[in-house]
Amino acid sequence: DNPNTQHQSDHPQATTSMSSLRLVLLTLLSISSITHAAYITTKSGLQFQDLIEGTGQIPKAGDNVRVHYTGWLNSFESSKKFDSSRDRGQPFSFQAGVGRVIKGWDEAILGMKVGTRRRLVIPSTLAYGSSGINGVIPGGATLYFDVELLGIN
Repeated sequence: DNPNTQHQSDHPQATTSMSSLRLVLLTLLSISSITHAAYITTKSGLQFQDLIEGTGQIPKAGDNVRVHYTGWLNSFESSKKFDSSRDRGQPFSFQAGVGRVIKGWDEAILGMKVGTRRRLVIPSTLAYGSSGINGVIPGGATLYFDVELLGIN
């Protein structure tokens, strides 16, 4: 053995530092997988991904809810944003689960806890169908929403 060669076991601080670094990296990887979880697809075709899972109550059909949302055509964050309560600084309130909003919203909201922020991919069959909304949403459009359930009134 060369007397000038140092082994890792000769430096317990280096071993501890490497163990700490591994733990930090594993933690970061697990957090990353939580925030980038795969989309869940329901039987109806609605796709959703929770960005933040809330801890509050889950609304029932007929409850009045308050949400913030942004809606896009084509993809999230595309230049084709068509509406946003966040941009207006005014939450949107509606009666959940009774057909006051598109079917995709009713389905998604009834499964959220207050405080949840969820991305939705809503097929046209759960949105505005083949007719769309004149000048705003083309017929057959898939809609992309970022929705946060702020409260149940």
